[in-house]
Amino acid sequence: MSVKIGNEEIQTLAIFEKATGTYARDCIKDGDSIYFVVEKGKMGTAIGKGGVNVKRVREILRKDIKIFEYSPQPEEMIKNMIPAVKEVEIKGEEAVITVDSKDRSAVIGKGGKNIKIIKELVSRHFKIKNVRIK
Repeated sequence: MSVKIGNEEIQTLAIFEKATGTYARDCIKDGDSIYFVVEKGKMGTAIGKGGVNVKRVREILRKDIKIFEYSPQPEEMIKNMIPAVKEVEIKGEEAVITVDSKDRSAVIGKGGKNIKIIKELVSRHFKIKNVRIK
């Protein structure tokens, strides 16, 4: 599935790639944060030793940076984005995510910000239209 991005995202991806030496397949800007999706197995390279690459990108873009590792399996990609996940079940065009009740508010995020980003990334890379927390 191909992801359509605009000129601003292309420029942001180019900055990320130049600063980290890592290809990013997607990015989403959301307020003071930018979320990047890197190829499977490239997370360490993207972060850099002691987080040096992330710090460099943060300084250049003046935004908080979050990096997720891509997976061709939606269940695995969701687990990469949400470490607190106990189980992911794909039901047609919906992903049902099970988390402990103590982790639920952190997964959803303030004003639903985290789950909104997760839904957007999952829908951009897979034929999943909804993500539900259980």
